[in-house]
Amino acid sequence: MKKLSVSVLLVIVIVAVITSCKKIINSVFSGVDVEVPEVVFTVPAPPPLPPGFPVPTSEQSIGSLSQSFNLDSAVKAKTNGQFGAGDVTSVKVKQIIFNMSNADEQNNFSNFESARFTFASNASQNTAEIEVASLTFPQTNTPTVTYTAPENAPELRPYLNGSKLTYNVYGKLRRYTTKALSISVKVTMKVR
Repeated sequence: MKKLSVSVLLVIVIVAVITSCKKIINSVFSGVDVEVPEVVFTVPAPPPLPPGFPVPTSEQSIGSLSQSFNLDSAVKAKTNGQFGAGDVTSVKVKQIIFNMSNADEQNNFSNFESARFTFASNASQNTAEIEVASLTFPQTNTPTVTYTAPENAPELRPYLNGSKLTYNVYGKLRRYTTKALSISVKVTMKVR
């Protein structure tokens, strides 16, 4: 009976130590910021329009882009090989920086009222498209806009089991642009 009690006590101690170690690791490893490769796309100029032509009042699809991504490689590169995808429990958008390289007084982010970004992957059929950011653009002339995700940003970890990420962009115009616009998007994810 004494051996059984010692064995049970030993198992309890081992479980407690393992649980405590995970808590310590989680408190020490607060996560790393991983930058997704920059995406550059062009918003085409509208065709010549007659004066007073109405601006669409609804959200329009701007485009879609797919790219390869390897979570394991990204985490190992950021942690000098100490951690890999198996150690990752959470991935969320931390920040998105939009830059318009050819902005001018008439053509900048103030031409747009809002934008919405969705995300999908080839991880499985259970990972339906998810909205990762929605923002309203300032009404003042600006070539750069930074979106900082809220604390309750959607969890993207299940999507990153796949190797192909797909981004969809939707937007609503405030006023028409007069030329094609080149926009770069830098996404930083918080990986824990």
